[in-house]
Amino acid sequence: MRKAILKTLILVTATFIVAASARAQAPQQAEAGRLRLDSLERLAPKAAEAVNIDIDGVLIKFAAPMLSDEDADDRAVKELIQGLRGVYVRSYEFKASGEFAEDDVAALRAQLRAPGWSRVMDLKSRGLDFGDAEVYLAASGSRIEGFALLFVGPKELTVVNIVGPLDLEKLRRLGDDLNLPRLRVKRKKSDRN
Repeated sequence: MRKAILKTLILVTATFIVAASARAQAPQQAEAGRLRLDSLERLAPKAAEAVNIDIDGVLIKFAAPMLSDEDADDRAVKELIQGLRGVYVRSYEFKASGEFAEDDVAALRAQLRAPGWSRVMDLKSRGLDFGDAEVYLAASGSRIEGFALLFVGPKELTVVNIVGPLDLEKLRRLGDDLNLPRLRVKRKKSDRN
């Protein structure tokens, strides 16, 4: 049993080394739907909590067979990630407001204004301590090739970038199946009489 586990670990490690060296040798070109998040890395040392997730196509292809076809949730996730080329997350939480500025997000916003990207949701919370959320889609013809969520709060900055063909209806259904909360904004009733 130990030999089988060791052999599997060696095989997985070799796969990752080959994939990493191929990626390092390939010229850096913009992939449809992929954001460059390296400009945000300078925020990590300032943050009280930092999350950095990079799941590329190799890891997605490796993980998909591990999901069960018997379990409905696993099957839904497997269906959703089929064809994805990457999932990238940067999330920084700060102890106090003002520890990052709009300039820290400028390079990211410039990418989201580039041809191919469209903002599909913009939630501004004026006077609330919630923050602002924006959702963008990158399209190539009629196919969605990327998804980006940008959340900027007084003490938090989060970016989620999903690269590859994405079926938004499957994503919504998966959120419902997993009982993920939906974003709901409650508005205060005015005191007008």
